[in-house]
Amino acid sequence: MKKGWKILPLIEQVRQICNRLAVHGWRDLFLQHGIDITAADLKQELLKDIQAKINRKLKGFEDFSLEGTRGIEPGHPARSLFYHSLASPNVVTGVDGLELTSFPTLRELEIVENYVYGITPPSLSEIRSRVGRNEDLAIVVFASEYRPAPETVHRKHADLSFSRTGVARVGTTEPLYSPKNRGFLPNVKDDDFAFRVLPARYSVYIAVQRKGNENEFGPISRSEEQRKGDMRRLFWIPLHKLFSGTECISEFNINVSLEAHHVNEKLRRIHLELGKDAGWSEPHISQSPFFFKEGIAKLSDSPEFGTNVLVPVPHPLIEVAQYEGKTLTFKVPKNPKLFSSSLKISAVNGARRAPEYVHIRHKMKNGKIIDLNEKSSLMEEIKEGGYDAVHYIDYTADGWIKAICPELAFAFLSNHPAYSLVTALDFFPHCDQREVMDWWHQSVPKALRGEIWQRGGPTALSYTRRAANLELKTEALIGSNTIKKTVFNSQDDTMTAIVSLPYKIPPQDTKYGKVPETTRHSSLPDAAAGVFAPGWDVSFDRTQEGTGGESVKFLAAYGLGSPFPEDTKLCAALSTFWPAVAPDAARTFGPNLNQTRFYPTVSPLTDEEIGQAGNLPWDGVSGPQHKEGQKVIEYTSFDYVDYVNNALYKSFSLSLTSRIDIREYQARLSTMAHVYAALGIAHDEKSNWGVLSFREVDLSDKELQTAQESTHLLIFPAATPRGTVYRFEMYLRGKTSPAGNDFRKVHVKINEKVILFVNGVKILIKREGSDWIVQNVNF
Repeated sequence: MKKGWKILPLIEQVRQICNRLAVHGWRDLFLQHGIDITAADLKQELLKDIQAKINRKLKGFEDFSLEGTRGIEPGHPARSLFYHSLASPNVVTGVDGLELTSFPTLRELEIVENYVYGITPPSLSEIRSRVGRNEDLAIVVFASEYRPAPETVHRKHADLSFSRTGVARVGTTEPLYSPKNRGFLPNVKDDDFAFRVLPARYSVYIAVQRKGNENEFGPISRSEEQRKGDMRRLFWIPLHKLFSGTECISEFNINVSLEAHHVNEKLRRIHLELGKDAGWSEPHISQSPFFFKEGIAKLSDSPEFGTNVLVPVPHPLIEVAQYEGKTLTFKVPKNPKLFSSSLKISAVNGARRAPEYVHIRHKMKNGKIIDLNEKSSLMEEIKEGGYDAVHYIDYTADGWIKAICPELAFAFLSNHPAYSLVTALDFFPHCDQREVMDWWHQSVPKALRGEIWQRGGPTALSYTRRAANLELKTEALIGSNTIKKTVFNSQDDTMTAIVSLPYKIPPQDTKYGKVPETTRHSSLPDAAAGVFAPGWDVSFDRTQEGTGGESVKFLAAYGLGSPFPEDTKLCAALSTFWPAVAPDAARTFGPNLNQTRFYPTVSPLTDEEIGQAGNLPWDGVSGPQHKEGQKVIEYTSFDYVDYVNNALYKSFSLSLTSRIDIREYQARLSTMAHVYAALGIAHDEKSNWGVLSFREVDLSDKELQTAQESTHLLIFPAATPRGTVYRFEMYLRGKTSPAGNDFRKVHVKINEKVILFVNGVKILIKREGSDWIVQNVNF
């Protein structure tokens, strides 16, 4: 932390921020709203009434709260124009229409946010007066973000959004905060195969527990049924932010800090399920790397981030597990249960007590690692089992973020930590689960909804109503005995919900019009997928049924694949079968020779994104190739695709998929469904058809021009996000056969091939031996 931050009064820290930004266009911008950030009496300048001068026509201010009348409204960040200006990712241009040349750091935003609560510090009695006599108050940790209006709970103006669950993501290199975007970015310039860790920001609040109320604080509910259920559930709602110093609560000098605890116990769980025959048992499996807490994530000490940002520790995506100085292996069961070439540990009533899928394709023999993917006998060997397989670790985990505030311990008997997920890579960082879910519910015609995914609709983690990991425990020394205590409460099932600060009167709708989507990592759980959707953000387990009642379901990270690329492969191969913002690899992998069931493409990746063209497949697997002069397509066999190898050899890439924004992703979903409909393919017959090629073309494409001339139809490009038309090559799958001498490849016969150009509901189709025709599809 910079020298002087802690000892200076907040107003002087804010003045330093103003002085730094003023010369970069910010003074002129604030003058448009009647605020002079260089005023001698800055506090009074920020508190004065500017209601008549606020210019909501300026870019970035369209969704500023209509209740906002000052630079700072004490205790109300969203009604504070000064805070909104600095925190909103849409405030990026000055009065001259040019981009501002500097933006606040994350630490500076934290200071301004603290000043909103500390400009006129309330007393404890004043805070208690805001709640009912019988309502509980507690110290509660929240993950939070300031969001544009479309992303907030009430969707009426820009506002802070809170959750008691934060989602950080693993990576191979240090984080990058973009002050302009007001968030963290995943890509590494000039390195297509690196991933930045993606942090999560936490804050401490005095909070009140109340039943759901969509007119007061939310949460947003998935359906009418859930809304009614949420009205009966209890949610912790933030009231007043806690921060160190004398300006937080009058008559108190408090010290507020956070502690982070995380656990990765995937390997331990595997051995608990497989038993002693797998080679390891207690006390070994309670030690690292079977069970470890170190090296996962830590709270930042960066002057730019502040101290309340959880940063995953950069690592290779996966590593060979080491125990007592040797490569750690385990005994694969004889005749094991398998899913393709992965060991399967069966779930119990849907609950995963251990990683459901485990990598077993690296065999240890005579001190050497043998890659079974290099052998034609791969499936025979793993089906037989009984060999030593190499264990791998990743650095995904779950845990808790706890607040420490000794000066207020007497006033609040309960202190509730946040649930913290350090989860796997997000290959679509600019597409959040909530955005797809909202589109599916609000914009997709009802008839089309059932035609997109194979199973239901998309659900964000924020709509899950389950307790956080009940297996996470703290240790306390009582006398001479060490007592273990569960961190989370089994009845506390609203941990992942998104809520706002409470409003006594529902806010007015700013009718903000079109506001850009944010292009930054979101650490709140509405940006993550729900349980098993696709299955790489979080899993769930359940308590043992006791004599007193039913078991309790709870979220847990240890049920995800070991290591996580094992889950990534299977989820991608199932073509977002569980609706989620995930790569769809259904068109990349070939079937196995004895495979009878296929998964249809749902959200197609382009030829370039799967490496069918170019050299940057997102997963390191080159796409299918049409064998010249033959009516067959050559694929890599599904069993031989090994994402663990690809992670080890640094073949994964965000370079292309990170360019896909939410509009493009939505367009691909609907367009694929339109293609199936145009070809007359019934929902349960989609898997009979494969996507040989998918790409975007512009209006100068000669084949498109020929198609338009033949049908006398001009396709306008406005319906697609990038002003282009999609071109598909679809084919009817025939017999699968071996691919000559390469046992890792298979050939699939083309029984019929069709070329399509698609722009919204207008589709041009050419079947083999036929002319171009026009097909309009309406749902």
